This record gives sequence, structure tokens and C-alpha cells, in this order.
Amino acid sequence: MRLTGWILAGFLLVLLSCSDKRKIPAGVLSMEKMEAVLSDILIADALNVERCARDTSLKLQAENASYFLKIYKMHKIDTAVFNKSYDFYLRRPDMLKEISDTVIAVLNRKNLQPINSTDSIQKKIHGSNVTQTPR
Repeated sequence: MRLTGWILAGFLLVLLSCSDKRKIPAGVLSMEKMEAVLSDILIADALNVERCARDTSLKLQAENASYFLKIYKMHKIDTAVFNKSYDFYLRRPDMLKEISDTVIAVLNRKNLQPINSTDSIQKKIHGSNVTQTPR
């Protein structure tokens, strides 16, 4: 009888430790909401990189901060909720990967690619957006 109790206790322990692996704590955005917020943040960041490249009086960090606050308001969240959610998903790489894959798919459908600001600037310097004056 004791052995059966230990086996049952062990089984329950394993069962409880495996359950709710994907449970999202209170105060953390759902995966779908996080995908929507991150998509908007990436779009805003890409637009701000372009704007700041054209107008050197603009500071990217300040522009992003302003846009991010507008995005949070649009999604009815605040900075604390976003940061708590972001920290949670950083500790859950499996869930963060799903979110990232979905965000990339959404941006691809919108024909927008997340860009690296350095790449964008390099393309402008060396690419087709720069016209050369004859010598």
C-alpha cells in the first residue's frame, strides 16, 4: 500500500509539474495581443528609422518613445504591462519564437520587412536612393 501511495504521489507530482506550461500569468499580455503590439512597434520603428535618416534633427530614441506610448494607448496597455509581458516571453523562448514567427508573417503579408537601421542607412548611402552628381 505504501508503494502505491508513493507511485501515486510521484505521478501527481509529474502531472502537476507538466501542466500549465503555457499558462500566462495575470498582468501579462496574451500571445495574440503581444503579436499585435510588437507588429505595430516594429512598423513604427522602421518608419522612425527612415524619418530620422532624412531629418537629422530627429532623435530615434525620442521618436520611438513617443510612438511606443501611442501604440500602448491604442492597444489599451501601459509601459509596465508591456515590459512585464516582454520579460515573461523572454524567459519563455518557445512562446517568444511563436510570437516572432507570427509577427514576421504579418509583416511579410503587409510587405514590410523588419529592417536593421544600419542596413537601411547603408542601402541609402550605397544604394539606388542616392543620386550621384556628374564630375
